[in-house]
Amino acid sequence: MKRNIFIGIIASILIICLISCSILASDHNRDTVRTYVTATIKGEEIKIPVEINTIDKAADNNSFVDSTIFDKDLALISLVMASKTGSEKKVKEFFSEMELDNIVCSANYDKGTADSISYCIGHYKVEGYDLIAVAVRGIDYDVEWASNFKIGPSGDHQGFTEAATKVYNGLTSYINSKYKSSYDSGKILLLMTGYSRGAAVADVLSYLVLEDPAKKLNIPQKQVAAYTFGTPRGLCAEHAIAFPNVFNIYSSADVVTYIAPEIYGMYRCGIDIDIYSPKKSDYTKKSSKKENGKNIEETVWYESRVDKLAKENRKSIPEFRLETFTYKKGKTPGESTIEYGISEKESIEWLLNLIMTDGGIADPNKGYSFKTREKFAATIQPYFSYLIQYFLGYPELMEGLGDKLEKDPISTPLRWTLQSDGIYTDVKEILDQYHISYNDSELKKACIALYEMLDLSGGNGCLTNTIAKLIPAAITGNKDLSRMVYLHMPDMALIMLCDYLK
Repeated sequence: MKRNIFIGIIASILIICLISCSILASDHNRDTVRTYVTATIKGEEIKIPVEINTIDKAADNNSFVDSTIFDKDLALISLVMASKTGSEKKVKEFFSEMELDNIVCSANYDKGTADSISYCIGHYKVEGYDLIAVAVRGIDYDVEWASNFKIGPSGDHQGFTEAATKVYNGLTSYINSKYKSSYDSGKILLLMTGYSRGAAVADVLSYLVLEDPAKKLNIPQKQVAAYTFGTPRGLCAEHAIAFPNVFNIYSSADVVTYIAPEIYGMYRCGIDIDIYSPKKSDYTKKSSKKENGKNIEETVWYESRVDKLAKENRKSIPEFRLETFTYKKGKTPGESTIEYGISEKESIEWLLNLIMTDGGIADPNKGYSFKTREKFAATIQPYFSYLIQYFLGYPELMEGLGDKLEKDPISTPLRWTLQSDGIYTDVKEILDQYHISYNDSELKKACIALYEMLDLSGGNGCLTNTIAKLIPAAITGNKDLSRMVYLHMPDMALIMLCDYLK
């Protein structure tokens, strides 16, 4: 009896050991992770499946030995990591899925404010080094948009720099509290990533870590890697150093990456990698004709390689018709003209030129203007930042304004554009209705400033000509702008990146 019990115990131990070894072996040999990249369009969550290598597998490419070598595995890992930053739960789950440990997220991760930034930090032991991964939130945020317009009158982008400094402080605190000995012995690897606003912050963070005299970390450049995606510009020319280990992966058809504009002296550090082909040879011209009495109307649009890639992934993106930006020669003498057959990049540049140079107050010493960075920072910036907190922070306000437009689609926009207090009156009414607190004096100043930017009545607003040209296109259902915004989404970035890496 005792012998049988003893044999049973031994057998049980052996079975447990075998199961444990099997689990450990399968974990150790696990080379890939199946996951997906998501983007939310009009409330619908779009998922694109992807299989990525693990950090262990990526290490086989020696990318951690010299991060100045672009590594496709690290690029894909970073893109998926950045795309998971929309919530604390999602990013922590992905960090765990990639077998990172000591995962720490910034406080109040899911509760953004006008000046907040959320990020997640994790650790992985690889090749005798302690790898620290930092993912900056750039997905599904709202009120933080106010910081995007906080450009400042000079130097680096004020909002992005303030956010990057917060991430830097969190990163150094993490290293000092958990991996100080590895840092002191030069055994730290650093991987930074972000998408959209998070990408801009990660790009500025790269400068702080690698070069900033006050903040530079004592980590060899080849042990630091940054992969950013859909990256806006956030650094002045002096700080936009072409670091060979910072890769900004973006699309030239993505309107978000043109902010802040170069005309303001804004750039990215590192190396820019355009994963969208702007070559005319990659555009297929399409058209349809119909007779309207004696006239023949022709609609022309273009299909590029990215359209074909989207279809292969069972996705639908808006056609690029160029209706918003096309003015036939001779139709509007003296104005900027662009013809059929150009790329989205040229269209975006034309649009930015329109915003920066057309319209505006006759007297440059008065009113509002986008023309120079200094003027923008002194006039428009504070009001944009103030209003965005309400427009994005309180869905009730946007729904209320939408209801007003739906009930009275004629007099409502007329009131907003022709009456100096039209916007203020409606916004105040909705905020009061939902008992949302606000500073009445600041709200009124901001709303009147917005009215004066439009000022369609006198034609003096800095947005006058831009609005006058874009409204007709919007009314006729133009898709060009929505296409350029859609091409900023993570799922499209994944499709284009995978094609680029082939």
